[in-house]
Amino acid sequence: MDEPASALDPIATSRIEDLMREMRPRYTIVIVTHNMQQATRVSDQTAFFSVLTDSKTDTRTGVLIEHGPTQQIFEDPHDPRTQAYVTGRIG
Repeated sequence: MDEPASALDPIATSRIEDLMREMRPRYTIVIVTHNMQQATRVSDQTAFFSVLTDSKTDTRTGVLIEHGPTQQIFEDPHDPRTQAYVTGRIG
């Protein structure tokens, strides 16, 4: 799901998140979100990605910075780039 509750009001967002929790036992759900609060509410595992840019060719490549249990990623990330993002210092 790409930004599953983007631009929705809080009631609709809550219903979407409830549906994700209801489906969790039967399905693996992957969401992409920039909403850190939503990520902490609905995910068991979190991955943080960034981009590398080759200045010579202007080629952009997505890279996995770190992944792990959501609580660990948000409370004690290992990589300083992850910490900067989840605390709002960048992004």
